[in-house]
Amino acid sequence: MLTVYRSNRAEFLAQLLAQQLRLDPPSPWETIQVVVNTWPTSRWLGEQLAVELGGIVANLRFPFPASRLRQIVNHLLDDAAAADDPWRATNLVWPVLELLPELAKAPEAFLLERWLQSRGDSQRLDAPLWQLGRAIADSLDDLTLYRPAMLATWSGGQDRDDRGEPLPELQRWQPLLFRQLQARLGVQPFGLRLIEAIERLRLGTARVEGLTGTLRLFGLSSGAPLQVQLLQALSAVLPVDIYLLTPCRDLWQRCSQRRQELRDAVALTEPFALDWLVQAPALEGRFGRLGGEFQQLLEGTGEAQLGCAQERDLFFLPATAATAQGRSPRLLEQLQEQLVEGAAPQALSWRAGDRSLEFHPCPGRLRQVQIVRDRLLQLMAEDSSLEPRHILVMTPDVDRLAPLLAAVFGDTAATGVVLPWRLTDRSQQEEAGLSAALLQLLLLGGERLTASALETLLQNTALQEHFQLESGEAAALSSTLQTCGFRWGLAAEQRGGNASHSLSWAIDRLLLGLALPDQAGVAVGDCAPHRLGGTVEQLGRWIRLLTSLRQVLTELARAHSAAEWAARLPPLLTLLFGDGGDRAWELQTIREAIASWHQSAASCDLQLTAPVVAAVLKERLSADSGRFGHRSGALTISALEPMRAIPHRVIVLIGLDAGAFPRQGTRPGFDLMENHRRLGDPHSADQDRYGLIEALLSARDHLLICWNCREEHSGEPIAPAAPVRQWLELVRSELGEEAAASLLVNHPASPLDRRNFLVEDGRQPASCDQRLLRVLQQLERLGSLGPGTDRWEGATAPLILRGPGRNVRGEPGVAAATERLEAEEAYRDLRHWLIRPQDHWLRSLGLEAREWSEAIEDLEDLELDERQRAALLRGVLDADPAPGGADPPDWIQRTRGRGLLPPLAAGILEAQALNERWGSLKQCLERLGTPHQETHHWQPPLASLQPLQATVLWHDTTLVLVKTSKAQASHRLELALQLILSGACGAQTSGAVLVARHENSFAVVEKLRPPTSLQAGSILEQWLGWHQRSHCWPVPPATGWAYAEAELASPGTGLAKATACWEGSGFGQRAEREDPAISLCFGRDTTARELVAGTFGPFHELSIELQTPLLALRSEP
Repeated sequence: MLTVYRSNRAEFLAQLLAQQLRLDPPSPWETIQVVVNTWPTSRWLGEQLAVELGGIVANLRFPFPASRLRQIVNHLLDDAAAADDPWRATNLVWPVLELLPELAKAPEAFLLERWLQSRGDSQRLDAPLWQLGRAIADSLDDLTLYRPAMLATWSGGQDRDDRGEPLPELQRWQPLLFRQLQARLGVQPFGLRLIEAIERLRLGTARVEGLTGTLRLFGLSSGAPLQVQLLQALSAVLPVDIYLLTPCRDLWQRCSQRRQELRDAVALTEPFALDWLVQAPALEGRFGRLGGEFQQLLEGTGEAQLGCAQERDLFFLPATAATAQGRSPRLLEQLQEQLVEGAAPQALSWRAGDRSLEFHPCPGRLRQVQIVRDRLLQLMAEDSSLEPRHILVMTPDVDRLAPLLAAVFGDTAATGVVLPWRLTDRSQQEEAGLSAALLQLLLLGGERLTASALETLLQNTALQEHFQLESGEAAALSSTLQTCGFRWGLAAEQRGGNASHSLSWAIDRLLLGLALPDQAGVAVGDCAPHRLGGTVEQLGRWIRLLTSLRQVLTELARAHSAAEWAARLPPLLTLLFGDGGDRAWELQTIREAIASWHQSAASCDLQLTAPVVAAVLKERLSADSGRFGHRSGALTISALEPMRAIPHRVIVLIGLDAGAFPRQGTRPGFDLMENHRRLGDPHSADQDRYGLIEALLSARDHLLICWNCREEHSGEPIAPAAPVRQWLELVRSELGEEAAASLLVNHPASPLDRRNFLVEDGRQPASCDQRLLRVLQQLERLGSLGPGTDRWEGATAPLILRGPGRNVRGEPGVAAATERLEAEEAYRDLRHWLIRPQDHWLRSLGLEAREWSEAIEDLEDLELDERQRAALLRGVLDADPAPGGADPPDWIQRTRGRGLLPPLAAGILEAQALNERWGSLKQCLERLGTPHQETHHWQPPLASLQPLQATVLWHDTTLVLVKTSKAQASHRLELALQLILSGACGAQTSGAVLVARHENSFAVVEKLRPPTSLQAGSILEQWLGWHQRSHCWPVPPATGWAYAEAELASPGTGLAKATACWEGSGFGQRAEREDPAISLCFGRDTTARELVAGTFGPFHELSIELQTPLLALRSEP
C-alpha cells in the first residue's frame, strides 16, 4: 500500500506520524527509519516525535533517500554491493581519468585527443584535467539516475540518446567510455540495478524476505523518476507512507488532469510547460513547478504501481481559523489559505498595522544585514513570547554574507542586546581552522607564492596558535617581509635562478640581521642582513613559522600519486599543527578524509598536483557541512535549502539579490541532460523558487523578504530578482497600489541618516543601534555650532570643522598648555608643524592618516621611481653630509643583496643614472665652498615659549639645505626655519640656499638673504605662538605658498595659482588635496575657491602673514 499524506503544515504531518507510532508501536528491538532529505529536518522531526511520544524517542534513524533506497535495492537483488558505490562521482572520477588517454585514441574522441595532446605530460593530473574528469564523472553519475534507459541501450552496444535517436558523432565517445567503465568496475550502475529490482518485483522474483515494517518518507519535495517508480513498486510488498508538504490539495488534482490530457508516456517525461502558469496562475504557478513535477511523478500512470495507492489530506485554513477566533486574519494567513483553496472565496485584504508580510529593498549588503537585525529586535520587543529559537534567517549564499553577519549580529555593544545566533551550513574550510590552512597551502603549492597570498595564509588562527603568534604579530610579520623585500617565489628555482625577492632570500636576510650590521655594502653573497626590532625570542618564532611554511610549500610543489600524497600529508600536518591542540578533532577529520580519498583512488597512478588534492579534500571535508547547529536554541542563520520546510514563527529570506537568486546551475556542453530536459530533472532555479513557497508555508507570524536594491559602488538602482518582482506584482494586483506600497519598506542608504531613528508611517524607528544614535546626536550637536547650517555641518563636514579642536570659522585658536620638550625635540616638533601642519594636528589627536594605506606589493620594480632614487642619494648624503673624493659610490655594491636595484641590465642602467646625478650634486656643493656643521641654540625671551636647538649644514658662510628630490614648498619652509633660527642665535651668514634636483641634475633653486637677529627672533616667537594653538592650521602648505607668492607679486592672481596647486594642473602635477592628511582635514572634494574663501578659517590672512616675511628674504638663486 502506497499512502500519501498531504498537508500544508509540517507539524501536522509530524503529529500524524507520532500518533501512528503510538497506535502501532514497534518492538523494543526494532529500529524505526524515517527517510528525510536534510539533516535539520531529522533534528526537528526527532524533537517533534519526542514531544508527542512522552518526551523521549529511541532507536530512531533518519537516512537520506539515496542511501536507504540503495540498501533496499541491494536486498531485493540479494547481493552485497560495495560499501562505497564505484559509480558515485567522487569515486568514478579516478577510473575516468585513467581511461581518458586510451579513450582519446578512438575515432569518436578526436576532440578529446586534440585537447589532451595540447597538454604535454599525459601522466600529470593538473587542475584543468581534473575539472574535465570530474565533469564527466558528474554527468555519468546523473545519467545513471535520470537516464537509466539510455544507459541500458549503451550497455547493449547502441549509441542512442534518451529519445531513441542516434547520438551525434561528437557525442559518441560517451557510450564508449561507459562500456569501458562497465568492464573495468565489474558492477552495474545504481540506475540499472534499480530497474532490475523493479522488474524483479513485477515478476515476483525479488528477495522480499526481511523487508519488514513500513517505509516512511517525510518532507521530500523532489525525487528522480526512477526512485518514485521504486516506491510505487515496493508498495506491493510493504507499506510505503509518504508525508508530503504541499501548498494545496488542488495541485495534486491538476497533475491528474494533466496526465489525462496527455499520453501517459508524455506526461511522465516532459517537464511542465508555460501552460502551467495558466492552470496555476497564483504563487504556486510562479514558484511551484518543482513540487508540481514531483506530484506528477507520484501520480504516475499505474504501470509501476504494483500495490494499492491512496491519498489522505490534513490541510489547515489559517485565515478561517483566525476568523473563528474572533480576529481579522493577517495577510500572511490569507496567502497561506489562498494557496490551499486555489481561488479564495474572498479577495486578499490588508489592514494598517499588519506586519506579517514585509518586503525590504536594502541599499547594500551591509545595510541589509543591519536592517534585518534591527527588525528582528523590534519584533522581539513587541512580542515578549518571541524568542531567538523561533526565528530563522535563510540566504542563498551563506559564505558571501558570513563576514557581515558575524560583524553585525556579533556586535552586541551596538544595540545593548545579547542576541544569541548560530551560523550553519558552512564547511570547515570556510572557517579559519586547520582545514582552511591546509587547503590554502595546497592551492599555493601549485601556484606562484606571492606576498599577498602569504599574508592571507598568516591570518589563519590555527597557524598562529601553533606557532604562538600573539595578536597583531601576523600583520607585523607581513609588514616586515615587505620591508625586507619579499615579493613572490619560494626560492631561486621559482624565479629563474635569481633568489632576490623570494621567501627563502627574505628569511636569510632576517637571520643575517642577527649576526651582521645592517649597513650599506655589507652582504653575504647576494643576501644582505636586515635588522629587525623586537626580541630574539619573537624573531625565533617568526623564523620557525616561515621555515616550516617553506618546507611544506617546497614539498607541495611536487606532483605525486594519490598513494604518495596519502603518505606525505600526515607528516606535513604534524609539522604545521602538532597534535592540533583544541582543534584535534578537526585534524582527525582531515586524516579520515585523506584515508577515504586514498581508498577510492589507490589504483590511480597519475601524478596529482597540489591544487587537485585541494579540490578533492575540499569536497570530502564539505560532506557534513550542514549536519550540526540548526536546532541550537539560538537564532538560526542557514542556507536556503536545508530548513525552509521547518516551521518557525519568524522567517527571514535575506540576500535574494538579482543575479544571485534564483541560482542558475549550468552543465558542460557535452552533458546529454543539458540538451533535453525531462520531468523530474534537478534544476537549481526551480528549487530556489519552490523555497519561497515552502518558506511561506512555514512562517507562522512573520515573513520578511530582503534584497539588495542598489549597486554598492555606484549607488545605481538594482531591480529585484525575478521571483521577488513577480510576488510584488501579484500582491499589487490583488491589494492595490496603496496597500502594496505599505508592504514595501524602503531604507536610507546611510545608517547615520536621521530617518532611521524616527517614527514614519506608523512604523517604529528602523534602527536599534544605540551607538549610531549617539554618533548622530553628537554630529548634529557639533553641527549646530557656528553660524547657520550648510553643507559643511554635521556628518559630512571635513574633520577640521568637527571633533576636538574644532576650528570655528573666523575665530583664532585658543592657546593651549604644551608639554615642555628638550630643545632639539622642540625644534623637530616646530619643523613638523611648519612643513606639515595638518599632519601635526592629526597626530596630536592620535590619528594617523596613512596607517592603513600601505598595500602589499606582489611584484618588484623593474625600474626605480624618483622617490626611490632620491632615497638612495639621501642615504649616501646622510652618511657623509660633505661628500668628497673623486670616485662616485658603487651603487651596485652598496645595494647588493637588498633588492633595491632592478636585476641584471636594468640595475646597471639605474646605477649609471645615479652616478650622473651624484656627480651633478657633488659639483653643485663644491661651488658653495667648504662644508661644515654647526649647532645653534636659541633661548626665547618668554618663559612660555620652548627653546630650540638644531644642527645645520654650512658651506663657508652660506647655510645649505640639500634635498635629493625636486624642490617643494615644505623644503622652502624648512630652509627659512633653519636660516631664521641661525639668525636669531646671532650667526654670521651671507644667506641660505636650497639645493634640489632640477630635471636630471642638481642646482641652487632657492636663495634667501639673512634676516636681522631681531627679525628672526620675532618670526620665531610668532611661529611658536601659532604652533601652540589648539586648532588645525587652515592653510595647506603648498597651496598657501603658491597663493601668497602670486598674490604678493600681483594681487588678484592668487586664486588661480592656489587652484592649480590644490586641485592639480592637469599636466602631471599632483593635487595637494589628495594627500591623506590634507584630505582627512579638509575633504577630498573641497574646491580651492571654498578653501580661499575662508570656509575653514582665515586662509588669506594667515597665508599672507606667514609667507610675507619669508618671501621678503628671497633673492635670485
